[in-house]
Amino acid sequence: MNNPLRILVGCAALAAGLWLVSSPAPAGPPDLPKDSYKKAADADLKFLQTRLDELAAAAEPAPRSAKVAVGTALMLSVYADALGDATLKADVLKVGEAVDAKKYKDAATLGKKLAVKPGAAKAGDLPKFAPFETKFAGKDKVNDLRLMYLSRTMAISSNTQVLKVPAGMNLEKDLKDWTAKANPPKLDLAAVELLAVRSAVLNEFAFHNPNEKAMSKPEFEKQWKDFSKRSVELSKDIIVESTKKTPDMKVLRTKLTLLEGACTDCHGKFRFDD
Repeated sequence: MNNPLRILVGCAALAAGLWLVSSPAPAGPPDLPKDSYKKAADADLKFLQTRLDELAAAAEPAPRSAKVAVGTALMLSVYADALGDATLKADVLKVGEAVDAKKYKDAATLGKKLAVKPGAAKAGDLPKFAPFETKFAGKDKVNDLRLMYLSRTMAISSNTQVLKVPAGMNLEKDLKDWTAKANPPKLDLAAVELLAVRSAVLNEFAFHNPNEKAMSKPEFEKQWKDFSKRSVELSKDIIVESTKKTPDMKVLRTKLTLLEGACTDCHGKFRFDD
């Protein structure tokens, strides 16, 4: 990944001068194909239901697993909004609240009732998660509030298993594998499309929830937002290419390489631990 393209990208990818944040952007679902959102909603609902069952059955539920479950619930609420599924949006946030309260059996029971039923889409703002909004109310806690949204959604990027504990959706590893210089695996177009939807949404969360380091200097905040906006756009490009009747695999790998570089570069500058 040591090539001139790396200069262009950061965690949410640097393209200096191309993406200027001159006014607040609307905090809503990225403009992605409805069919792509539906595929992601179906896949992530299954992921969430499996995770909830694991948490409910565990003698000592792992905080890492719970954090990913909350992040998945937040992601699903955005998909639901984009799909016009108000019931799923409301109910999946209730599931997330139960997980946050460590009521894992209740969450698993509620999770089994969730279903994806697209309607007339009227996308609103990114979700407000009541436990975070209540706990971190006030200007003096705004950085903590942003970190909660950021850390929970970004948690889905981690490997499926971390230290033998169920974790995220493997986004980081898949990107590294698909863009390896030596013998990269054949691209699974359906998996690539799913990853790109997830990437677009979690980077939308990132855009509106810069961490404390990013907020420490005006130039850092601008860079963070440039990063995030560019990564959302790269994710859109990947969806477009991966869903073509005859995708250009060279173009697709180039876009994936830019996105993988985005994560690596941003982590180097802004990575947080939670």
